[in-house]
Amino acid sequence: MTSGDEPPRRGRGRPRSPGAEQKILHAALEEYTEHGWAGFTMDGVARRASFGKSTLYLRWPDKDALLTDAVRLRSRTVVEVDTGSLRGDLTALATAVFREFADPEGWAGFRMVVDSASASQPLGGFTREISGVHREIIGAIFARARDRGELSGEVDPVSITDLVYGAGLFFTLGRRLDHQAVTEEVLAARVADVVQVIVAGID
Repeated sequence: MTSGDEPPRRGRGRPRSPGAEQKILHAALEEYTEHGWAGFTMDGVARRASFGKSTLYLRWPDKDALLTDAVRLRSRTVVEVDTGSLRGDLTALATAVFREFADPEGWAGFRMVVDSASASQPLGGFTREISGVHREIIGAIFARARDRGELSGEVDPVSITDLVYGAGLFFTLGRRLDHQAVTEEVLAARVADVVQVIVAGID
């Protein structure tokens, strides 16, 4: 925490303005996308969200607590969907993951991973929210597939997680480097290719 981030002594509570919490959490992700951990401050988030800094400190004692809640907010965008088939479940998951990386707020999560990996010491509790946050979804997908008899052998869910998230990350990196927008048509085609490779490899 920088000297400018020292919080006043306040009890933990929620911002008084209706909708303030969601607006602040979104502003926090946008701020992190632009500035990363080193340049992320409560002042910057407050200005971006158009609230006084005291409003933030009513709910979050420091920027680590704020980012932890912001990461939790984004994690809800990737949800478990039971489509009735392994291919369908993987397609639903991969589509959500690809969209998450393509979204500017979702991109903040990737920057957090890079910052955490390159830091000489842990940055804060918010990094624990990022690590493995969606692995249980993959585990449930494969548990259902085994129950349906779609899997004949053992499959490591963590390996599939790496394939799905890695593919989503590099897809988004390529589009960003080429300054190309991510359209639904292009995204769906890439997801179909990735899922086909995974399913074919499992079979």
